[in-house]
Amino acid sequence: MERYGARRTARVLQTCPEDCSPNPWIRDPMIRMYPKTFHYHFENRPILYGRYDTWLCFEVKRNDSPVSCGVFRNQEPPKTPCHAEDCFLTWFHDMLSSDQDYQVTWYTSWSPCPVCADDVAGLLAGHGNVTLTICCARLYYYQDPDYQKGLRRMNRNGARLHIMSQEEFKHCWETFVDNQGEPFQPWDGLKEYHQLWNAQLEEIL
Repeated sequence: MERYGARRTARVLQTCPEDCSPNPWIRDPMIRMYPKTFHYHFENRPILYGRYDTWLCFEVKRNDSPVSCGVFRNQEPPKTPCHAEDCFLTWFHDMLSSDQDYQVTWYTSWSPCPVCADDVAGLLAGHGNVTLTICCARLYYYQDPDYQKGLRRMNRNGARLHIMSQEEFKHCWETFVDNQGEPFQPWDGLKEYHQLWNAQLEEIL
């Protein structure tokens, strides 16, 4: 993990059912996740069990500066509870400057909850120099009216919402996973599940 004010290390952190690694601090995005973690949390099957965490892979393009990228996941006690989206927004706030433009892309295992959707909408409404694209593997509680309103609220405030395609899963594998040079192998049904989720998102929006 990287920590502001501390020596930077390119450490890989894995958190999945077989692993008890500590959660990242809010200001410490992970560099990469392990392949097992990626497959477990980003698989886009409509019916899954035990996937309670949200993982958020991000890319931030800022004018002519190098792209910043990393991974957040939701943070639980004994550290300060914080959703992955809020972890990113807390980290991102420190770099915001009115004299630069920011193109932000998220690749998330779940779509945001209503509270996080409000935070995202507020960020975009208050910072015209920030554009945000959110690519979701799956929609969280997509039949709940409050969650649907949250998605529409973000969309109205300029967030571009998409369902992750096979190419975007491949991009995440190559950019955010400690893949040891192994190519991305799509799971059975990936494209069909993408179509199902995409139709559901279009209906909500």
